[in-house]
Amino acid sequence: MFPKILVLVLSFSILALAAQDPTLLIKNKDQELQNFLKKKNRSAKDNETIKFLINDIFDFSLLGKKSLPSATWKGLDEASQTDFVKEFKRMVENSSVKKLEVYKADSTRYEPATIKPDEAKVVAHVWNKGKESVLVYKFDLVQGNWKAWDLVIDDLSTARNYRDQFTKILETKSFKELVDILRKKADEGT
Repeated sequence: MFPKILVLVLSFSILALAAQDPTLLIKNKDQELQNFLKKKNRSAKDNETIKFLINDIFDFSLLGKKSLPSATWKGLDEASQTDFVKEFKRMVENSSVKKLEVYKADSTRYEPATIKPDEAKVVAHVWNKGKESVLVYKFDLVQGNWKAWDLVIDDLSTARNYRDQFTKILETKSFKELVDILRKKADEGT
């Protein structure tokens, strides 16, 4: 039994080491993003690149799963889960480009990542116009790559915020109506 556990722990450790350091991943994406945000005249292609840089580190399947009440997610068939994640991702991506001011930073300091075998956390201190915000990225190791499933900004969890909103909607509306709401919001953002 002990050798099996040791092999399992070593396997996870090797996977974690093989994946890029999550702090470096965030730093590199942020540097690229800040360069695009400083441009005076951004093209439609620049905005698509910005959308990609903001959202590429996220695993929307994980974020979507954690954004719904557990019983709701487990009660869905695979096609419904896929449809939800697709519309949820479109909504988040399209709304992120509308709020570009939120992503601007004068300077950022990153703490070293806290890494466990299959999860990690990166804390970033972001200053904009003299005001500090603390961002915490929560990652899972997905197929050898670190993918974020939550972003906590000044103690407000993105996943928890969506879960609270979706739970409230599901108290009075069906799951299909929730997906229709997401689809409509995603379409408004384009």
